[in-house]
Parts: sequence; C-alpha cells; structure tokens
Amino acid sequence: MASRLAWLAAALAALALAQGAARAEPVTLRSHDGATQVSGELIDFDGTTYTVRTGVGTIIIEAAHVICDGEGCPRELVYGERFGIAGSSLIGEGLMPALVEGYADTLDARLLREVGTAARRQVLRLLDAEEREVAAIDLSTDGTAAGFAALAAGSAAIALASRRAADAEAGEAALAGQAGQAGLRGSEREHILALDGLILVVHPDNPVDQLTLDQAAALFAGRIRSWAQLGGAERPVSLYLPPSGSGTLETFERLVMAPRDLGLADSAERVEGNANLADLVSIDPSGIGVTGFAFARAAKTLAIRQQCGLLARADRFSIKTEEYPLARRLYAYPAEGPLPSHAEGLLGFALSDAAQPVIAGAGFVDRAVESQGIEAQGGRLVHSLTSPEEFSFELLREMLGELREARRLSATFRFTRGSTDLEARSQTEAERLARRVAAGDYAGQEILLVGFADSVGEFEVNRDLARRRAEAVLEALTAAVPEGALAETPIGVRSYGELTPVGCNETPAGRELNRRVEVWVREAG
Repeated sequence: MASRLAWLAAALAALALAQGAARAEPVTLRSHDGATQVSGELIDFDGTTYTVRTGVGTIIIEAAHVICDGEGCPRELVYGERFGIAGSSLIGEGLMPALVEGYADTLDARLLREVGTAARRQVLRLLDAEEREVAAIDLSTDGTAAGFAALAAGSAAIALASRRAADAEAGEAALAGQAGQAGLRGSEREHILALDGLILVVHPDNPVDQLTLDQAAALFAGRIRSWAQLGGAERPVSLYLPPSGSGTLETFERLVMAPRDLGLADSAERVEGNANLADLVSIDPSGIGVTGFAFARAAKTLAIRQQCGLLARADRFSIKTEEYPLARRLYAYPAEGPLPSHAEGLLGFALSDAAQPVIAGAGFVDRAVESQGIEAQGGRLVHSLTSPEEFSFELLREMLGELREARRLSATFRFTRGSTDLEARSQTEAERLARRVAAGDYAGQEILLVGFADSVGEFEVNRDLARRRAEAVLEALTAAVPEGALAETPIGVRSYGELTPVGCNETPAGRELNRRVEVWVREAG
C-alpha cells in the first residue's frame, strides 16, 4: 500500500487530460488514515482508478488507496467477493460486526449474520436491495495470535489484534511470505482501529473499590486468597480469565504479571467470550476478572491506585489520553499486497471519521477528540501540591490562571524516548487535529499546546525540554496542512515542566506518561 505522501505525489505526477468523460461531480478522495485528501470533480471511474479535475490539474488516483466521499462517488458494487478476517475475540465479537454493518450502509446494502458450524466462527454477508450477495466475510475469533497465524498462512485478508504484533509475528519470515517484503510492526500495514483499557471487574456489592497493580498481580497469582486481605468481606477469591491465545490475557500478563515476576494461578477459570466473563463475575460475590472496557456490563470496575497514590479510573477520556495505566490500542493488520476491494473498503471505512460514532456505539473507545474542564483534573493538582518532588507554587498559579477558563482535549502527544520526535500515533493525531483547526472547528478560540515533563533532572531543564516538545507539536501541526491554513486560529505554546504528573515518577511507565504535550482550548481575546 502506497504511503499517504507517495500516492498523492504519484497522483499529481500522473496528469491526464480526460476528454469527453462522464458528467463531472464534486468528490473528495481521502487516504485511509484520513491524513491526506484531494478534492475536485470526478471525471471518470473505471473500477480501479479515479480521474479527478482539481485546482492543480487532472489527476489519476488508484481506488485501492483512497476513500471516495461526495455525491459524485460511484455506487457500482463489486459482487461475489469472499475473504477472511481473523484474530482477537474482543474485536471480533464486539466491534467488527458493527463496523461491517456501518460499511454496508455506505454501499446501501444490509448485513446478514450467520453463526458458523464451529465455535468462534460466523459469516457476515452483505446483501444489496435485491438480496444479491455483495460480499461474504468469514470471521473467526480464535484470539490475536491465531489472527497473525491466519495472516501468515494467507487465509485472512485482515488480522485483528488486541495488542501490537510481537517481534516474531512482525518479522519478514513470519508474515511477509517471501524475502524482501515488508513486515508489520511500525509499517503502513499497522492500523489503530480503536482504543481500549483492560479493566478489573468484581461483583457490584464487593466493597473493594480500588487496587494497586501489585495487589492485582498477587490476586491472580493466587497469593491473595481472601477479600478480607484487601479490606473486603471474609470470602475466598474466585479468579476469571480469558483463554490462552487471547490478546487481552497476553497484555495483562505483560503489563501486570511479568513486571512482578509472577505467573497466573492454575485455579483461575478460563472463560470463552468477554461478555460471558463479565457476566459470571457480576453474579459471583467472590469473583474478579479481567476484560476489555467495552465489556464491563453489570460488573463493577475497580480503579487503579498507582504507587505514588494517584488514582486512575477507566473512562473514555483517560483511555483516549492513554493515562489509564492499562490503556491499550486495538489493531488491524491487512495482508501484504492488493486486498479484495471490499476488504480494502471495509478497512478504509473502519479508519475513517465516519466510523468513530459506530465504534463508540459498540461500547469501544473511538479516536474522536473529546474535552473536559480543569475541574476534572483535580486529582493531579492535589497530588502536585502534596508531592515531595520539586515544586513551584508561582508556576502552578500561572498554570491555573492560563487554564482556568480552558478545556483540555483528549488529543495528547508523546514522543520517542529521549527526543522531541512524535511517536507514530501522536503524528497521526497531530495531522487529524491540524485538519480540524484548518476546517474551522475551533473558530473564535485559542489553542494552547502545554508541555510537561517527568521529574528526572533539574526543574528548569525539564521545563525547557517540555517547551521544546510543545514547539515540536506546533511544527507538526503547521506541516500537516497547507501553508496559512492555521492562520485564523491562534496557537500558543506553554510549558509547566514537572507540575501535575499523570503517572508516578517512581516508575518508568509513569515517567513516560508524564513526558507529554496536552492541548487546551479557550475563548480567544
């Protein structure tokens, strides 16, 4: 798949005069991640390429690389395709059917779900108004590891993963199929579908409301056997976990168990299906389980108390900012080479702005930007005042004065370690935010890019580094849109260094969370 810039450059280079073409209609062609777009009049569509008249000339763009928006987009359907999607049960059960249905709506088709003859199998059929089959999708949900195996074997066009590809899975030998082709990790084949957070769920009447990750690890290792040890009732602990091969389980082991050199207790009951796990916990007063944010259902979700006393709750905002300690990304990895047209179209829809309400409606955390006022940041403000770490009251007063009437956006930027270079997701978020600003979404408002740092090193040195990172975000925003596109919205840079940490500086993970640039908006003037 060509890169955003590559396909656009190729398109601009492929100037073609299409004479005597069909009636021109306005369209917008967008790259699948939404980072680049071209608008103009559609002159022709031959089934594989678009010919569009734009302000810089007539260009030709391969249909596989873009999504077409607008009344002039062709509605002719490709019929009879069949392809496989395999992997994460969490994504496959809870999100993928909703995305397929949303994609079907864009084709004026409907979704028919057929339960497969084997467990974790179903067929998703897209039918047009005359009940003709547009496409059939074989969906298997044997877990993230199985999805990568299916991709390597060529039996799946798209793998669903509730964790990032491991080194062995991402390597050329594992997935490329032949020497010289690209692997997955960090490539254009690695797409973030949605966001999620691992949650610890208990019975609604359990008096325990929060745990440290040390306590959670001890529980699932079988070292804490009674809720009384945690301030609860004198009742034995019952453990519920996803089955082996689950990305949810592997992520829990990596984030919670492995750092504490603990293994999972053999007594834990393995439960097929995230909804089933939460339902079992919700009727077992002794139970505790691990599942995804979208599957809390009737169970109670526990807050996580960090080492320094900061309390983190699993909510949409904390997961979007990735400040919830067990936040994670949900991925889709397409096969190497050209995909079936409806696999390409489905993936493009799933990554588009139009899919974000569908993702949220399915209970998952979408990538659309949300906001909250400074009053919601009270916990970190109190922590800053009571922490023994170096502190500047005058700087805090300055920060509160600047942000008192502002709202924080969920778009939060982080960097590759030891640099001012944006990490991959942050680069995409910068491009998305820049497009929104250029489109006038923040007209009449001022945007503040606010840099923060961890507490390692001297206070003023860290503040300077945080400022330089905020300036790097401003540069990324400016570079993401045409020159002058942001001129109507004032964008300022601020730096408050070590103040108001969102993670504990005692841990590497906490320090990484604290090295960030937040986005705040307030009325201009």
